[in-house]
Amino acid sequence: MKKIFIITTGVLLFLGCAEKPMATSVVELAGNKKVIGWRDKNETQKPKVIIKKVYVKEKIKDSDNDGIIDELDKCPNTPKGVIVNHYGCPIITTLRFHFDFNSAKVKKIYYPEIKKIATTLKANPNLKIEIDGYTDNIGPQDYNLKLSLKRAQAVRDILVNEYKVNPKRIVVKGYGEKYPLVPNTTSTNRALNRRVEIIDITNKN
Repeated sequence: MKKIFIITTGVLLFLGCAEKPMATSVVELAGNKKVIGWRDKNETQKPKVIIKKVYVKEKIKDSDNDGIIDELDKCPNTPKGVIVNHYGCPIITTLRFHFDFNSAKVKKIYYPEIKKIATTLKANPNLKIEIDGYTDNIGPQDYNLKLSLKRAQAVRDILVNEYKVNPKRIVVKGYGEKYPLVPNTTSTNRALNRRVEIIDITNKN
């Protein structure tokens, strides 16, 4: 019993002689009273607020509200509600053709759709069009770019040779696998992306 009493007394004396209070928090130390000069390490600090100024030189404009900003819009003043392509020109029609592997030959079943385009061109002598070819993402990009151009040219050739449309009214371009309609995640989606778009470039800048 003597041993235990001496150890206990020693601990009490040690606490009494400590230079700093051995407390875990300000609340414990002060008995719920504020202590000047002490800061509780467990106290939640307020987040620092950083104010950042952003300067906008000029508001982005889309004068014809077609979804393409003026800076990129190649066909300004598009009528309201008209569907446009990636650079703001009205899409006359989107033809989704299924081509055979490694082929740009247009199948006969698609000729009636092309004939409708020819009829529209003949009814509007001032109308100029661009035929844009696209592919899915299967195969090398360089190859797809060339293949998309061949497909657009194949449609142009049918308009010119079969339906006697003036070739000077037609521009052809190939975009390869760029600008897909839908993600190339399924065979159905890839079929939708293998397409030809015919757009109105009569008022193109």
